[in-house]
Amino acid sequence: MKLNRYYVRILLVVSILSLIQCRAKAQSDSVQNDPVLAPNTIVPPTIDGIGNDPCWQNVPWQPIAQVWIPYGAKVDSSDFYGRYKVIWSSTTNLLYFLMEVHDDVFVDGYPNGGGAIYDYDISEVFIDENASGGDHQYDTPTTNAENAFAYHMYAACPEDGQVTTTLYADDIAGTPTKNQRVNYTSHFPQFALRRTGQTAVREFSLIVYTDTYYYANTDSAKAAARSQLGLNKVMGLSIAYCDNDGISENPKVRDNMFGSVAEPYPGNLHYQNANYFGHVKLVADIPTSVEGGHAIQINPIRLYPNPASSTSQLQLDNSYRGEVSIRLFNLLGQEVFRTAGLKGERHFTQSLILNRLPSGFYFIQTQMGKSVYCEKLIITQVK
Repeated sequence: MKLNRYYVRILLVVSILSLIQCRAKAQSDSVQNDPVLAPNTIVPPTIDGIGNDPCWQNVPWQPIAQVWIPYGAKVDSSDFYGRYKVIWSSTTNLLYFLMEVHDDVFVDGYPNGGGAIYDYDISEVFIDENASGGDHQYDTPTTNAENAFAYHMYAACPEDGQVTTTLYADDIAGTPTKNQRVNYTSHFPQFALRRTGQTAVREFSLIVYTDTYYYANTDSAKAAARSQLGLNKVMGLSIAYCDNDGISENPKVRDNMFGSVAEPYPGNLHYQNANYFGHVKLVADIPTSVEGGHAIQINPIRLYPNPASSTSQLQLDNSYRGEVSIRLFNLLGQEVFRTAGLKGERHFTQSLILNRLPSGFYFIQTQMGKSVYCEKLIITQVK
């Protein structure tokens, strides 16, 4: 009887590990929605690198999970895990981004120790205002470098628990024989990078320009080249992250590049051609379905703070009323925490006591009736 129990336990652990591996594989193979639906917000977010504003609450996360360099490789989520959200505001005529990255090693995004720009930990935004696609690396008789923008965003990673608002952003322009990197920092009116342990949250706004920016040599011409955002506008959009894990290297060498959409071989083609961008559609709000009848499953879970040390607040926002089951699992699929509550209103908050749990990655599962939702939680103990 003991032997049978032993084998049952072994089979259970193997099954759980297989499920986790399947989840990790699905995560690494996932790409952003096409188009991403970006809802309008009348009240824009406070750009502080926290991302707890009401306008972010029901916006689905989009993965940054495609490995562009080395092309088609698999990277463990303990090395890198990235995702983002995007919204727009008819009040400010700006796009807003919330980008969350887990990185086991942070290498400052300033090329001050040798190496090329992309050899540091930098984020990238690729945007094509009219979704026209095509080449955009240089200005030639048949191409326009401002047909689309490939923004490289550099910011020194702050100390744990700190935030920086200093950003430098640029892109390649000029001609094939006389190319240059143009300073586009002014395209990002607001920026915040906040670090908590191995997680960095970037929150920023972006001015969207049309391809007439090519002719903008004065401030008034740049203002005239600004795009007017509006409902149902579709633009090309992808997000990427360059990852360096060798902090002591000199010169630096990029180890990986991750993107939000799939690219053909050999990968890393976005900075040259906008044909490979994903798309974003500006909408009034996140609907229950999109064109073609494909349902959107909005995860109602919000954890704050996340990463957390001693406590975290689980917040739910949906129409469900009734009992809520809350379970926390470690990476081995073992249940380490369980509680329950009664949800009598749309908004529900439950405090989670975490100070007895070791640091690491966890998955929190909430069950409301027949619906089950999951979210990642990172626990970092204060030293």
